[in-house]
Amino acid sequence: MVIWISVYRLLYKIQVFLEKLVQERHIIITKMIALRKSLSNTGGNMEYSHGALSKKMSVGQEASLSFEELLETSRLSKSYLTLDEENSLMKKIILVWGLPGPQASSVATALVGNPLFNVRGIFNKECPEVARFQEMGVQAEVVEISDKGPIPIMKLKNVFRDVYGVFIVTNDIEPLLAMRREMEVGVKLAEMCERHKIKHVIYSAVDFVFRITGNRCSRYDGKGEIEYQMKGMGLPLTVLKLPLSYDYLVNTLIPTRQGSDYVFTGIVDSKLDFDVMNYSDIGPVVKLAFERPNIFIGKTIGLTVDRIDINKFVQQIREVFKETKLTWRYEQLSWKEYQRDKKNNRELATLLDFHCNYAPLRDVRTMQALNPNVQTFSEYISANQKRLTKLFKLVITT
Repeated sequence: MVIWISVYRLLYKIQVFLEKLVQERHIIITKMIALRKSLSNTGGNMEYSHGALSKKMSVGQEASLSFEELLETSRLSKSYLTLDEENSLMKKIILVWGLPGPQASSVATALVGNPLFNVRGIFNKECPEVARFQEMGVQAEVVEISDKGPIPIMKLKNVFRDVYGVFIVTNDIEPLLAMRREMEVGVKLAEMCERHKIKHVIYSAVDFVFRITGNRCSRYDGKGEIEYQMKGMGLPLTVLKLPLSYDYLVNTLIPTRQGSDYVFTGIVDSKLDFDVMNYSDIGPVVKLAFERPNIFIGKTIGLTVDRIDINKFVQQIREVFKETKLTWRYEQLSWKEYQRDKKNNRELATLLDFHCNYAPLRDVRTMQALNPNVQTFSEYISANQKRLTKLFKLVITT
């Protein structure tokens, strides 16, 4: 028994030592990125602020592009691939992981007509979209991964063969994987990128709720852990930090009918603003990043399209359905009151609380520089009026 305890302690010390080595490697790589940035005279620090919260992030922690750099980058028509890469008769293969989700679909669509790249799209199951993307020119592959069973390593090795760049988004398709499983898949994809010496990895991420607030949020924290692992491995990485999506907000913030009123309930102050965007607008940004790897590798870029609060959300709904003469309002509850009703979405409450009180507010101009053809929240609501009528189960009297 004593021998087994000693062995266990030894293994634990080895694990701690290896984790320390990984952290030191990450620090060295981050410092190299910061040095390269300073030598190229591309800027210094970036400050995020949200009300009373102000967090200054140095380049050594998170290398970022200034708005001026992004604007200049978007204006450049020439690719920043090396001469050998540009003159190569073989197109570079870009692997797009996460089809047919909205982000991966947008990325594949944006890349498929590019003369520099061939697109290899990875679907999580057989579906009608496979044939549609094949007709567009995407090399479609199916890699089925569920909450149970082993990850198909041999299949992954095949789809990663001869790949130049990889776009990864995890858990973007219903039904979502459990957080632990999402992390297993994300880390395995990162290992594949390292093993196959992928030249450019673009990861679609969100803010790490647990590291910022200490509160767990499975929808976000799995992605945060994957990002941390990717950076620790020293991959040639670009991280795109996304806010709340339009789809998630309207699909989960569902009103209840109280007499003749339709009432939205939540725990946040209706005047606190937060960032939102349509995830389908990410494609042109990823295309630009793959075309200019020397500018985007080593960078973390926060994206947003619109900034709203709950009052504006209700106002947009009221405006779209004004002809119905329905009454719309928002009711703020305490966390205890909110939890009493099991129909209330606790995950949404946690995310809204995070985005309203803790998440960094991003510069809207960043997305405008990288992709000027984006959909505002009001445009999204107007375009989805029929779907919202069904989703909200509206009873319209004539």
